[in-house]
Amino acid sequence: MYLKRLEIHGFKSFAQKTVLDFDPGLTAVVGPNGSGKSNVADGIRWVMGEQSLKLLRGKKSEDVIFAGSDKKAKHSMAEVSLHFDNKDRKFPFDYSEVAITRRLYRDGESEYLINNNKVRLLDVVDALFRSGFGATNYAVIGQGTIDQMVVSGPSEIKNLIEEASGVKPYYLKKEKTLRRLALTSENLTQVDQLIKEIEPRLRSLRRQAKRMEEREGAANELASLQLQFFGRELYLLETELSAAGEKQGLKSALVKNLESEILAFQNTWEKEERQSEQTDNFLDELDKKLAGLEERRLSVAERLAEVKGKLKVELPATKNFSEFRSKFEALLDLLRADNIEEIKHKLKELVVFYESRSSWMSEARPGETGAAKNEELTKQKTDLSQELERTVAEMNQQRMLRNKLVAEGKQKKNFLSEEEKKFRLKNVELNRVKDELNAILVEKARLDTRLENLNKEAREALTQRFEKISEHKAASIPADLVNRISKLKHQLELTGGVDEQVLNEYRETEERYNYLTSQHKDLTAAVSDLHQVLAELDLVIKQQFDEAFSRISERFSEYFRILFNGGRANMSLLREDIVDEGEETEEEIGELPIKTHKEITGIEIRATPPGKKLTTIQALSGGERALTAIALLCALLASYPSPFVVLDEVDAALDEANSIRFAKILGTLAHQTQFVTITHNRETMRQAHTLYGVTMDDHGVSKVLSIKLEKAEAIAE
Repeated sequence: MYLKRLEIHGFKSFAQKTVLDFDPGLTAVVGPNGSGKSNVADGIRWVMGEQSLKLLRGKKSEDVIFAGSDKKAKHSMAEVSLHFDNKDRKFPFDYSEVAITRRLYRDGESEYLINNNKVRLLDVVDALFRSGFGATNYAVIGQGTIDQMVVSGPSEIKNLIEEASGVKPYYLKKEKTLRRLALTSENLTQVDQLIKEIEPRLRSLRRQAKRMEEREGAANELASLQLQFFGRELYLLETELSAAGEKQGLKSALVKNLESEILAFQNTWEKEERQSEQTDNFLDELDKKLAGLEERRLSVAERLAEVKGKLKVELPATKNFSEFRSKFEALLDLLRADNIEEIKHKLKELVVFYESRSSWMSEARPGETGAAKNEELTKQKTDLSQELERTVAEMNQQRMLRNKLVAEGKQKKNFLSEEEKKFRLKNVELNRVKDELNAILVEKARLDTRLENLNKEAREALTQRFEKISEHKAASIPADLVNRISKLKHQLELTGGVDEQVLNEYRETEERYNYLTSQHKDLTAAVSDLHQVLAELDLVIKQQFDEAFSRISERFSEYFRILFNGGRANMSLLREDIVDEGEETEEEIGELPIKTHKEITGIEIRATPPGKKLTTIQALSGGERALTAIALLCALLASYPSPFVVLDEVDAALDEANSIRFAKILGTLAHQTQFVTITHNRETMRQAHTLYGVTMDDHGVSKVLSIKLEKAEAIAE
C-alpha cells in the first residue's frame, strides 16, 4: 500500500484543483518560501482527520478554505482527497484503490467520504488505524516540529515508542478494561450491599413462606380430595340426568305416538260422522221416495180396481164375481213389503165393497157397446197392472237399498262404538304417560338445579383446579374421603388464611436475591476475568514494548552516530513505584505491607555529540536537537515502517554535511516507507525520484510543476 495521488481544491492557497501523483520511494516538493509548499502537508494532515487548528496553522475552521485575493474571489468549499493503492488490501475494503475525501463548507458543514460514500470521522480514523499509520504521531511531521519529538519529554517519547511498536491499541484495551474493572467492582460492591440488606428480610419471609407452603400442601391435598368427591357427585348426578333424559325421550316419543293415534281416530270419527249424516239424509230421502211410491201404488191399485170393476160388469154372466175375487186375491198374495198387512187389509175392504155391489156390477150399462168397451178396459187394466208392477218393483228395490244402508249403519255404529272404547283407553293412557313425563321433567329440573349448585360449589372450592374435574369423575370414592376432607378443612381453619402479599413479597424478594446472587457470581467472575485480561495485556505490552525499545534504542544509537559522524546516544527507561490497585485500603496501610510494582513512566534520551560532554537534550543546539530527533525518527521507521511519511522541512536546520547524511538515510529507508518531503535541501532533492515545484502567481494561487528525475537525466544524456 502506498499514497498514489493527492487532489487539492480550494484548500488554503490551492484555489484551483491540483493533482499530485506519487510513486513508492522519495518524492520532494520544492519551491520558494510562501509559495504554499507546506499547504501540501497540511492538506494531507487535514484529510486524515486532524482537528487541531494550531497544527493546521489556523484559528478558525474556515481558515483552510481559499480566502481569495485582490483579483480572485474566495471559495465556498475546501476539498482534499488522498488516493491509496490497496492491492495488498491493507485497507479493510475490497477495492484496489481507496480514496479518502474531506470537504468543508463556509457554513461550517463538513463531510468525510471513502470512495465517494459518506462516512463518519470515526470510520476514517479506524480505516487509517487498521491500515498501519493512522495512530502514529510521525506520519506527518510539520514545519519546525521535528525537534519536538525529543524535547517534549520522556512520556511523549514513550508514547512514540508505544505507537511504533503497536502496543498503543493494547494500552487502549487496557484502559478500557480498567474502566470496566472499576465499573464492575463498583457494581459488585453495590450488589454486596443489596444482598446484605435483603438477606434478613428474606430469612423472615422464608419462614412465613414455609408455614404457608405447609398450608398450601394441605390445601392442595384438600383440593385433590375435593376433586375426587365433586367428581363422583357430578358423575352420579350426570348419570341420573342421562337416565332421566333417556326416559324423557322415550315418554316424549310415546306421547307423540299416542297423540298421533288419537288425532287419526278423531279424523276417522269425524269422517264417519259425516258419512253417517250423509247416510241418514239419504235414508230420509229414501223414506220420502218410498212414501211417494206407496201413494203412487195405492193410486194405481185403486184405478186398477176401478177398471177391473167396470170390466167385470161387461163380462158374460158365466164369469161371476167369485172368479174375479180369486184372481184379485192371488194378486194380493204377490205383494211383499213391510206394510203388506195394511195393503191386504185395504184390498179386502175393496173386495167386500165390490161384493156388496155385485148387483150393480151384474147390471149392464145401457147405451154402451159391450165388446168395444171391454177391449178398452182390458187395455187400461193391462197398463195399470204393468205400472203397478213397476211401482212395486221400484219400491222393493228402494226397500232393499234402505235395508242395506240400515245394516251398514248398524255395523258402523258397532265399529265406532268399539273405536270409541279404544279412544277412551288411549286418552287414559295418554294422560298417564303425560303425568309420568311431567314427573320426569320435574325430576330432571331438580337434578339440573342440583348439578348447577354442585358445579357452583365445586368451582368455589376448587377455583382454578375446577378445569381438571373431568379427569376425576368416577363411580366410587374411598370410604374415608369425606372424613379426610373434614379434617383438612378444620386444619386449614386453625392455620388461618394465606396472605398473598407475603407470598408475593417472598417470591419477589427471593427472585431478586437469586438475581443479585447470580449477578454477584457473574461480577466476581468478570472481575477475575478482567484481572486475567489485564495480566495478559500487561504481559503482551511488556513483551512488545521491551522488544520495540531494544530494537529502536539500538537503531537510534546507530543513526545518531551516522548523522553526527560519531558520538554516542542511548535511551533509558524511567520507572516509578506504583501501588497495586485493590491490595489495601487507607486503614490497612499501617497494618499490612504495601504491595508495589515498578511501572515505566517515560523514556529518557541521553545524547553526546562527538567532542562534547553534554548529556541532556536541553543542552544541545537547535541543529543537534533536530539531528537527534531525525535519528529517532529514522530508528522508528527502520524498526517499524509506516506506509508513508510526510516531512515538512525537517532538514531546514541541518548544514550541508548533515543534509547529505540525512538524505542518504532517507534513500536507504525509501524502499520500505514512502516519503513525501518538503525541502529546500539539494541533497534531499537529489535522493528523490520525482520533484514537484510549487509557485504562486499574482492572484495568490499556488501552482504545481512536476518532473521525474530519471526521465530528466535520460533527456539530458
